[in-house]
Amino acid sequence: MQHNTIYHKWVPQWLKLPLLVLALFPHLMLLSLLHSNSAFTSSFMDVDSDDIQYLLILMYGTFVVTLLVLQRFMAYFSVKYYVLLMSSISVIILYALSVTNNYQVILVIRFLEGIFGLLEGAIFLPLIIAELKTKHAKVIAYLFMYTIMLTGGTVTTSLLKSSIENYDFRHMILMMVYFHVFVLVIGIVLFNTNRFFPKMPLYQLDTTSWFLLWACLQSGGYAIIYGKRLMWFESDTIIMSLFIFLLSGGLFMLKQRNSKRPIFHFEVFSSKNVIAGMILFFIFYPIRSGLNNVYNIMATVWKWPWDYIVNIQYWNVAGTFIGIFLSGICLVRGISSRIVFFTGFLLLAIDCAWFTYTFYPDTTLSTICPPLFLQGAAQGLLFTPLVFFLISGTPEEYVSNATALGTTTRFWTTAISYALMQNLMLFLTLKHSDTLSANLTDTNPVFYNQWSQIFGANISKLPVNDSLSMTAGAFKAKITAQSILLSNMEIFTGLFWLALITAIGLLLYHPVKIAVRNIM
Repeated sequence: MQHNTIYHKWVPQWLKLPLLVLALFPHLMLLSLLHSNSAFTSSFMDVDSDDIQYLLILMYGTFVVTLLVLQRFMAYFSVKYYVLLMSSISVIILYALSVTNNYQVILVIRFLEGIFGLLEGAIFLPLIIAELKTKHAKVIAYLFMYTIMLTGGTVTTSLLKSSIENYDFRHMILMMVYFHVFVLVIGIVLFNTNRFFPKMPLYQLDTTSWFLLWACLQSGGYAIIYGKRLMWFESDTIIMSLFIFLLSGGLFMLKQRNSKRPIFHFEVFSSKNVIAGMILFFIFYPIRSGLNNVYNIMATVWKWPWDYIVNIQYWNVAGTFIGIFLSGICLVRGISSRIVFFTGFLLLAIDCAWFTYTFYPDTTLSTICPPLFLQGAAQGLLFTPLVFFLISGTPEEYVSNATALGTTTRFWTTAISYALMQNLMLFLTLKHSDTLSANLTDTNPVFYNQWSQIFGANISKLPVNDSLSMTAGAFKAKITAQSILLSNMEIFTGLFWLALITAIGLLLYHPVKIAVRNIM
């Protein structure tokens, strides 16, 4: 690598690092682009929350498989031409997204975003590491990246807020285009035509294995996301998706086992840290996904405006910054992974228990913001050490595969966590609605008094039939809200026990020291 020669000579040294860090942000914004305001996106495309979630899974799964060929692309081009090509393609893809609301076309666009979005941004990470003149450069660079990943949804929504409030979907996407044009300008201004990596050819890419793995991830993700809506195994579509998942996954493993140049080495599973890291991610993500339930309560029960909810999310962002800073200290000082993970999961357990005391028909900022902050601190403390822990002890030639496996694990846990919460909320909400409705009888004095009060207020300004309908609707809304609150109390109680048992289990486990290594 000759990273000292890839920049134009007139570019000042102090300017390089800030621009490289800023250039890392736009491609990470793509994952949360259509989630900035789900209601806004859903109404434009005429789809529901499952469809929006699958757009995320589609892009995320394409990210995963592109990781396996990433090095070949970065080594084929010089940095300047690579950045110009990938950012130009991203601009074209985003422009195409801005001129259509056809869901099938958008599926194709998200697939392309998954490929070129990752290729566009990934080059900047090794450049940032090379520019950081410290032995802890890798830690700092990855902390930058994971900070953007963990807080990008809130920051992206804030940046697109004026477009969402005052304009239309097309304008929101065009706002995103400007960020990628900025990357294009950085490519022109910063870099000359020299190489950063030794050149490698692009031929002999195992595109068959790439497609088999992509089909495996997408079919499995589709079955998980749409299983509830399509009644799981009662649907031929779900059965076919699972068949494709098993077939393509099996063919992928068979091909890798018999290939002279496999893109994935299954020897990574011989590392205990890989297995332990995957298990911890499968525990961590469902706990982390509980936060979406809190934001849903803010919108549906407490009726807070979406832009107000975005502002409140910055309490969680602030906690994440603190947690990531602490995780950086732990990594630099080589603090035992057992202590880091125990502390992180214990904080998550405390946070989940705390949230159960906030689920009332109304609340205040002083009640809800502290647990939001604590959740951010816990996830920030855990995330980067978990990534490095997963690849610790893996032979150098398998590190990139361990990284891809970690990203694959996060893909599955994202999909499973979403489906798990959706199914739990459906089951528990129906259960509590039935229980509460059974108590609404004339012999219940509380119900009788409230009915009389609300009906009396309505009958003074509406006909009898309309008054009855309005009163019944008011009670239905109350039952729905109370059912959501009770369901989340149960869910967070379960998450509390999951986090607490994990924290106690980590005290009995003796993992190896976290190794700070390149993860690509």
